Amino acid sequence: MPKRSAPALGTFILNLTLGALALLAPGIASAQVRTEMKLFSDSFISPEFEATQKNNYQFVGASLKTEPFSDSPLKMDISGGVAVGSPLLNYLNISEFYAQMRQSETETFYIGRKKMLWSELDARWDLGVWEPLFKWNPLSPERQGLSGIFWEIDKPQFTFTLFASPLYIPSQGPSFEIENGDFVKGNPWFHQPPQSVRIWNEATEMQYNMNQPSTSEIVIQNSYGARVAVGDSQGLRAQVSYIYKPDNTLAIGYEGSLDLSTLKGNVELKPQVFYHSLTGADVTYKWNRFRFGMSTIWDRPTKEKVFDSDEWTQPVFEDALLVSPFIEWDNGVWAFNLMRLDIYGGKVTEVGENQANEALTNLYPFYEANQISVLNNLYIGKGRRIISKVSFTQSDKNDFQLFRVNTRLRLSGLWSFFGEMQMLKAGPTTKDNQNELAQFVNNDRFMVGASYVF
Repeated sequence: MPKRSAPALGTFILNLTLGALALLAPGIASAQVRTEMKLFSDSFISPEFEATQKNNYQFVGASLKTEPFSDSPLKMDISGGVAVGSPLLNYLNISEFYAQMRQSETETFYIGRKKMLWSELDARWDLGVWEPLFKWNPLSPERQGLSGIFWEIDKPQFTFTLFASPLYIPSQGPSFEIENGDFVKGNPWFHQPPQSVRIWNEATEMQYNMNQPSTSEIVIQNSYGARVAVGDSQGLRAQVSYIYKPDNTLAIGYEGSLDLSTLKGNVELKPQVFYHSLTGADVTYKWNRFRFGMSTIWDRPTKEKVFDSDEWTQPVFEDALLVSPFIEWDNGVWAFNLMRLDIYGGKVTEVGENQANEALTNLYPFYEANQISVLNNLYIGKGRRIISKVSFTQSDKNDFQLFRVNTRLRLSGLWSFFGEMQMLKAGPTTKDNQNELAQFVNNDRFMVGASYVF
């Protein structure tokens, strides 16, 4: 059987970006773009790590980012990296890439991929419910903007945004490759589907094939939404948002058959787009250095079958109510943040003849969690700064504890050293404990590198 790789959507995005960069080259040349080159080493430090044959990887990376307060008509935040000798770990993250056209002091059009604060909950927890995620490392996802046309009126006490798009780009997951029916162990962040499925009530070894839809079947999808915010950002402020769009997670359907000549099961996997509607509400209040808030999202996936044929075992989605209160304190040098997440409903079940032990599609990485984080931005003299974030996330319901550290030492305006560490403790997943994190319990990680800005 020939090699099969992850869907060609990543290649499409890369080609689209390169073409757009070529067309917009004059604008890029005049934009205030910060170019950063990176060299870093990524190591998996758990003694039980066995996702791949080696546990240390070297990367060469680069990023293009427009200065945040620039008035340039073209804005971007693009990063990429090449893993030496490990192509499945190469990545391209187009977080933002858009043109802005100011009609007046308060009215602006945006065309392209742009991040906006549609929901405090989604932005704080990096769930990928509203905006898609870059999940090259699922334990440290990064927000990406929605892609389309935005029209915004932004006044001190009032903000109104309209959004529409004929294009859809889902969250970017880890790359994978299938060779001779087996998933290649070349990416420690790709979690393989179950190695056995019950066929005729017997646990049977599986061989996999990916039934990839065409890029146009995935990308050509309509979305529309709006948000209204009123009040003072330095006092009491409320926001209501709504959007109808494809879910940022693709539904995975599968069908299995038994090869009597080998007594192995053949499993055909098929990703499919499905729609949902989101309604969000945020209320925040700022008092001195404190900021309090409550954010909610009502997530209503389609109730129709995702796949037309009953031959596919396919997910069935339940409505969900997401609730997150938070409190933060910030004096400009230190910041402390405490928040809670509860998701009511939102379970994923499967219907079909041959079902795996757990659903192959997850809408949320977890269903309950508490998080405390500490951020600092310390000036240590002679143009040097230490910027860091330490966070601890835990859940009794989903049985995990995740500790993360990100730090950067700026030696000057040009040179920096940076590092990351992630350590995870988690119990096993079951049909009643659906979460994404437990599958990476042995992927404790330490990364260190250096960068130079042009």
